[in-house]
Amino acid sequence: MKKILVSVLVAILSFAIFSFGFGEEIELNTISGPDVDFLLKRVQQFQDKTGIRVNITVVPYGRDQNIKLMSSFLAGGSQYDIYVIDCVEVPQYAEAGWALTIDEYVTPEMKKDLLPFAADGMMYKGHWYGLPWASEWKSFLYNATMLTKAGYKDPPKTWTQFVNISKKLQSSGMVKYATAWSWAGKECLICDFAAIAASFGGEFFDEAQNPLFNKGASVRALQWMVDSVYKEKITNPASIMWTETDVNKAMEAGDIAFGLRWGLPLVPLNDPSRSKTVGQWKIALMPSVDGKHPYTVSGPMGWAISFGTKHKKEAMDFIFFMADKEGAKLAAIDQGVVPGWASLYKDPELVKAVPQLDTMLEQGKFVVNRPRVPWYHDFSTMFAVEVNSALAQQKTPQQALNDAYQKTLQIKKDYEARSKK
Repeated sequence: MKKILVSVLVAILSFAIFSFGFGEEIELNTISGPDVDFLLKRVQQFQDKTGIRVNITVVPYGRDQNIKLMSSFLAGGSQYDIYVIDCVEVPQYAEAGWALTIDEYVTPEMKKDLLPFAADGMMYKGHWYGLPWASEWKSFLYNATMLTKAGYKDPPKTWTQFVNISKKLQSSGMVKYATAWSWAGKECLICDFAAIAASFGGEFFDEAQNPLFNKGASVRALQWMVDSVYKEKITNPASIMWTETDVNKAMEAGDIAFGLRWGLPLVPLNDPSRSKTVGQWKIALMPSVDGKHPYTVSGPMGWAISFGTKHKKEAMDFIFFMADKEGAKLAAIDQGVVPGWASLYKDPELVKAVPQLDTMLEQGKFVVNRPRVPWYHDFSTMFAVEVNSALAQQKTPQQALNDAYQKTLQIKKDYEARSKK
């Protein structure tokens, strides 16, 4: 048996530490995706196949995870060999030298089969820093049962249609509010704003990382969000305090008719142990201003290798085991993890197991990643607060985005100053 220990830090809501084999404790880091039972099963299979032992430390996702990972990086990066990286972290980690490039492992065949946004999320300045793992985006869902009862055969394609159908559903007494969103002043708001702004034609930054979000389409998108609450009254006002968990529960309870959801959304919605609306929901392309640009937000994540590892090849072996086409297929069927391999969307077993996979693949052609700047975490924390202030009517949409613009320039300036030291 090889005397190599590959380490991974897994971020899920638990504190337990699970170890396989002997030797030094090793940690593996992931930010979402499979629960610990599935991961433990795959780790055991990897160990049985290769003889490489893997230890997993399970910590809560969020600040605790980031603190542990940053501590490792600042101490030389050898504590963890492997971790899961969010697409918005790739620029920061690449610039800081915390993630190793894996260019030599990514073949032309792999590049051809990977969904473009998933591949883009793992690249920075022409180099690969991770292999896509959970290539998710927020799908637009509608309660087909409700729409049929209201006389609609098709879901809305434009935001105008969305508002009109919502009002009809409310006036008929089916729902108090047709929709709800995750608009608390947190990362979830960044995701929803990115999706809606993109469907309006808005952008966050230009290629030089200069902000563009305080003009044109992005301002109109935020105004639409505000109006949906206070003018059109189709959005549950509690949305400005809600996270994605709250929206998911509202969908499962049948309290709303429209919503966005990560992953393979019909899997949990059709689970009778958690949903009262089994068989009622369907996936559609995201509405847009003209009905022709149904963009939504994506959040691809991938496995990356720490700069301090002494076992790059073995770490890559584990990454392939988890995230190649076979590994991605197993994760999709077992855990609802969205695969980044285009060919899997035609796999007979996966097509049978996952409803509307063809619609999801079509939506996958119209996705935008969140801003990919090396100072993203500072930016996103500030930006979520500013956008939420507009939704709470503390500022106008234009004022909130203008204030965010000025603060973004300062964040960028501060980052560049630190980088020169």
